[in-house]
Amino acid sequence: MTKRTKTKTTRKKFGIPPRNKVSSIRIDRENGLVFVITNDIIQNVLRRDGPRVRRSFDALTRSDVSECSALLGEVMHILMKHLPKFEDYGYKATVSRLLNTAANTYLASIETARHGFRRQYGVLARTFIELIATVIVIATRPDALEKFHEGNLPSPKCIGWAKNVLEPIGIYYGLLSDQFAHVGPVHAILESPKPYDVDDRALRFIVGTMRANIWMLYLVAELAYHDDISDLRYWRLHEDGVLYDPSDEERAWMSAFLRDP
Repeated sequence: MTKRTKTKTTRKKFGIPPRNKVSSIRIDRENGLVFVITNDIIQNVLRRDGPRVRRSFDALTRSDVSECSALLGEVMHILMKHLPKFEDYGYKATVSRLLNTAANTYLASIETARHGFRRQYGVLARTFIELIATVIVIATRPDALEKFHEGNLPSPKCIGWAKNVLEPIGIYYGLLSDQFAHVGPVHAILESPKPYDVDDRALRFIVGTMRANIWMLYLVAELAYHDDISDLRYWRLHEDGVLYDPSDEERAWMSAFLRDP
């Protein structure tokens, strides 16, 4: 064995990176620890650690992702009638683009969780809630669309108006704000992406809210386009508007689909 080969074997055994990848070394004599900081942290997260985390997420959430994906397909079916109208700033085309952005944000939140970024998932989930709250307001307030295009419809304020239609949205948004978006003591907890396991409390929250979020996206899409849909699942036409009135069968489906996060 040559000296070079022996050195390489020793580095691999003790997890020591080659010299050209070492950014700095810190020795903690008090605790008998040596910290080696490399200059390829991003590459390691993307190519070494990331795949392990993603595999654990995929294995534990396969059925959940499949069920959520089926409901997302129904949402996109509703949107497609008006989504291609790129230059249309009317109600349905605008709402279609907003809901499409919400769908992309939803997908981004899952991908973020899939890479092990548990707290950052909540930040994107909060943005998702602001988007669907904005759609609810545009769908229910006559002056909201004009204010939106003027840039005078603040999305955080839409939460207060939207909870008159979808009551839990206010509590949920507050939770996401306090625990994920607004910097507080929880952000000082040492966290890093790591594989999931069956007892992971964060994964339980992610799966529960992932299901709730796609359900809310469908609910709001159906509200926004209730006059385009012949077989409404959640809303019943009433005078000049709609009432939330799911059937007993639909309520049973909801009980099975939604989970307490």
